Amino acid sequence: MVGKDLDPNGDAFNLLKGLAQFISFVQDENGEWVQRYGLKGQKKAIYIQEDNTAYGGIILANYLLTCHHHGKEPSELEDYLKKIKKAIQFAIKNFYREEILLFFSTTGIHESAIEKGYSIWVNHVYILFFSLISQLSNKFNLKDFFSEELSFKCRFSQSVHRRFVLSDRFVRRITKDGAFDLRPDITMLSPVYFQCTEDDCDSCVIDENPEIITKSINFMVDNLWDPELGMLQRYLPFTEDIETHIHAGNGPWIQYTAMLAQYYYKEGAIERGDAILNQIDKYSTEEGYIPEHLSTKRRFEEFVRLEWEVGLDAKKEFHPDIIIPGLSYDFIVEELFFMKKSYDKIRKDIAEGKKEVILFATPLMWSHVEYAKALIARYEHINTD
Repeated sequence: MVGKDLDPNGDAFNLLKGLAQFISFVQDENGEWVQRYGLKGQKKAIYIQEDNTAYGGIILANYLLTCHHHGKEPSELEDYLKKIKKAIQFAIKNFYREEILLFFSTTGIHESAIEKGYSIWVNHVYILFFSLISQLSNKFNLKDFFSEELSFKCRFSQSVHRRFVLSDRFVRRITKDGAFDLRPDITMLSPVYFQCTEDDCDSCVIDENPEIITKSINFMVDNLWDPELGMLQRYLPFTEDIETHIHAGNGPWIQYTAMLAQYYYKEGAIERGDAILNQIDKYSTEEGYIPEHLSTKRRFEEFVRLEWEVGLDAKKEFHPDIIIPGLSYDFIVEELFFMKKSYDKIRKDIAEGKKEVILFATPLMWSHVEYAKALIARYEHINTD
């Protein structure tokens, strides 16, 4: 995760530094980061997302570790370390459940109630955050400063590595009442996507049983691969289920598919990774833009008929269990405006006889980032060999 190969005087490093400065600026006084911010740092969050506090700390930690790699001692070091400590302390106090030794999640990557409880994604985000805190402690000689967090890290990590395994594969969630959610989900990639380094705790269950990863990935791909368009859906959506969003019609999501390519490249399955990136390339625009996800004319029209026109899509989007308490209705109106605008544009394109395949949210930076990370994983594996 650390930008070891960044030129400390180059544009990429300056972007990383600028991102860290922005994230530092918008952190709440209590240590929290929320779902979304405007360009001037104003809060734009709609959903409760417990993993965002970890993301903010991860960004600051990656910047500091990149500086250390290049022999720089950043002027922000003391300030950012305090913000990182404040963030993890806030998360432990507000999101962690001592009885089960896991972080609770209302939403996370999917921004829907499908993650409410204890999700594999959110807990592995915190695994990575703790791993980076451990690296900071080692690089900057901060074991006293982070002594409480390092003590906490080992028992938490061991809990995560065991609780999300059932019948030799990962489960995406433990519900708030303790049931295992066995449905396929791209979040089953979490243990490899947030793979940690320099872990000084005991070996985890997946180190001892690596076939768990293989079985989980195969189960996910077998169930989520789109039979018409190819590539990975994020989960199996059902119109009648209030917890699953469909968003303009179901279909494959590019960023998650690129994450799968990263996994194959790291495992040395170059041809499988190449096949996935070639599939993504088929749906890029003439400018090279990559969308968030794909749909089809038929799927979109079904979505409009069964969800949008009857208000079900809005009910899912603004489910009371997942939005921030006391949220101003202005935020909901603004979001509804953008939703309607995007759906009207798709309807117009369909009426004008444009492509049968719908490219939703184009371009999406996240898709481009994951695609680039897949190329980097390919390059690193080939050059390591």
